[in-house]
Amino acid sequence: MSRTRVYLRLLQYLRPYRFRFGVAVACTIVVGGLNAYPAYLVQHVINDILISKRADIVFLICLSLVVVYLVKGIAAYCQNYFMLWVGQHVVKDVRNELHRHLLNLPLRFFEAKTTGELMSKVIYDISLMQHAATESVRELLRHGFTFIALLGVAIYQSPKMALIFVVLIPLVAILVVTMGEKIRQITRRSQERMGDMSNLMKETYAGIRVVKAFGTEVEEGGRFMRATRSFFDTIMRAMRVRSLAPPMVEIIGGLMGAGILWFGAQAVIFGSMDPGKLISFAVALGMAYNPLKSFTRVFHSLVEGIAGAQSVFEVLDEHDPEDKNPDGEEMERLSRHIRFEDVHFSYSDEATLEDINVEVPAGCTLAVVGMSGAGKSTLLDLIPRFYLPARGSISFDGKEASRYSLSSLRAQIAVVTQQVILFNDTAANNIAYGEKRPVNREEIISAAKAANAHDFIMELENGYETMLGEEGVRLSGGERQRIAIARAILRDPSILLLDEATSALDTESEQLIQEALEPLMKERTTFVVAHRLSTVRNADSIIVLDGGRIVERGKHDELMKRGGLYQRLYEMQFVSEETSLSDEIKSAAHGGTMS
Repeated sequence: MSRTRVYLRLLQYLRPYRFRFGVAVACTIVVGGLNAYPAYLVQHVINDILISKRADIVFLICLSLVVVYLVKGIAAYCQNYFMLWVGQHVVKDVRNELHRHLLNLPLRFFEAKTTGELMSKVIYDISLMQHAATESVRELLRHGFTFIALLGVAIYQSPKMALIFVVLIPLVAILVVTMGEKIRQITRRSQERMGDMSNLMKETYAGIRVVKAFGTEVEEGGRFMRATRSFFDTIMRAMRVRSLAPPMVEIIGGLMGAGILWFGAQAVIFGSMDPGKLISFAVALGMAYNPLKSFTRVFHSLVEGIAGAQSVFEVLDEHDPEDKNPDGEEMERLSRHIRFEDVHFSYSDEATLEDINVEVPAGCTLAVVGMSGAGKSTLLDLIPRFYLPARGSISFDGKEASRYSLSSLRAQIAVVTQQVILFNDTAANNIAYGEKRPVNREEIISAAKAANAHDFIMELENGYETMLGEEGVRLSGGERQRIAIARAILRDPSILLLDEATSALDTESEQLIQEALEPLMKERTTFVVAHRLSTVRNADSIIVLDGGRIVERGKHDELMKRGGLYQRLYEMQFVSEETSLSDEIKSAAHGGTMS
C-alpha cells in the first residue's frame, strides 16, 4: 500500500470528530495567517513612524497589534486543544480496533508473533500514528499558511526579488522528501527493535522467579542492554538523517539572504525601493525561513507516523479473524456423541495427526495417552476449533462443528490445562470469568467448594475479594488449578477437556485435584490427556497415539493384556513413580532424623 493511500486511510479515523477537527484547522489557518502581520507592519513602522514621524498613526498600529495577538492567542488555544482532543480519540479508536482484531485472530497467528511485538504495535506504532493524523496536520497547516502569508507580503513588497525565493522552494522539497523516505525505512526497523525490547521485558518479568533462582540477573541485564543498544543505534540513524536536513536548509537560506540583501541594497541605493519596503520584504522572508525549515521536521514526523500506520494496517488487512459463523445453529448440550472422522492436521509440512477416527458417547470419558509429541494436546485443541482439521470432520450429535456458531460451541466446553491462566483480579472474578449471565456470590462459593478451593480462598486476606496478582502469582500451583476447576464447574459445560491437569502437582495437591475433578466429570463428555497413566484407569475408553496415529484403543485392563505401547508406558511410569515415592520416604525419614 502506497504512503498516500496509507495516509488517506489514516485520516478516515478523523471522520467521527470532523467538527472539532474542522474548528482546529480553521484556528490553525487563522494563526498561520496572522503570523505574517508583523512583517507587513514593519513597512509602516519605518516609513510612517521612524522616517515621517506621524504621531497619529502610532495608536492605530499599537491597537492593531493588541487585537491581532489577542485573536491569535485565542485561535492558538482552540487549535491546540481541539487537535489534541481529536488526536487522543483517534489513538483510542485505533487501539481498540487493533486489540479487538487481535483477540479475534486464530491461534496460528499468535504462534508466529511474540507478545512484545504485538504490544509494540498497540502502544508504540499507534503513538506514531497520532502524530501523523493530528499533530503533523496541525503543524503542516500552521507553517504552511504562515509561509504562504509571509510569501504574499514579500511578493506584495517586491515581486521580482520574491522570485529568488520561489525558485529555491523545489530544492528544499526534493531534499525533504528524499530524506523522509530514508527515515521511513529506518522507522520500520526501529519498530522491530521496540518489539524485541518489549518481548524481552515481558519474558524477564514473567519469569523473574527463574531469573533469581538461577542467579541470571547480570545475564538478563546484558540481554536487555544489547536490545536497547540495537534500538538506540537504529534511532540514531534516523536522527542523523533528521539532523542533516535543517543545516542544509540553513545553507540554502544563507545563500538566499545574501542574494536578497545584494539586490535589495541596489534597489534602495538607486531609489527604486524605499527602506521600509526593503526591511518589510527582508523580515517577511526571514520569518518565512523558519516555517520552511520546520517543514523538514514535520514531514519526517509524518513519515514516521505513516510507517506506524503501515505496520498496524498490515495486521488489520493481512490476517483474517476466526470464522465465528454468527448465523450458524445454536449448539445445545451434547446428548449423543462426538465423532472424529478421518481427521488430519498439521502445523507445517509434517503431519501432526493422521487418520483419527474415534467416537465418544455423551457422558463418557475418553483418555488420550502417548509419548510426548504424539499429538495429544492438538487433538483436544481441535474440539473447540482452536485449529481446523486439514481434512476430515468433527461432529457433535451428528452435525459438523462448522454448522454451529463458534460462540455456542465453545459455550458447551470447559478447558482445564496444566498451565492455568489467571488474571490480576479478585478470586471471585477469576472463578466467574467468561460467564455471560449474572453470577451471584452463592454460585461462586458453591463452585469453589466443589473444587476444594473454598478453604484456601477464605484464608486469603480479603477472601473472595483478594487480588490474585498477575497470573495468580499469590497462589501455589495446586491452588491455581483448583481455581481453574471452580471456573469450569461454574460454567457447567457438557464437554470437558482436561489436558495434563495434574501432571505438575505434588501427590497431595494431585489428590485434592482428583477429588475436585470427580464431580466435574460426572455426566459430562470428558477428554483426558494425562501424563500419569494411573489417573486414566477408570476412563470408559483409552486411545494411544504414536506419531499422530491411533495405534491402540480399549479399556485399561484390555490394553495391559495386549502388551503393546500402553503397557510399556504404564510400566515405565509405575517404576518411575515407585522410585519417586521411595525417594520421598527416605527424604522424610532423613529429615525426621535430622530434626
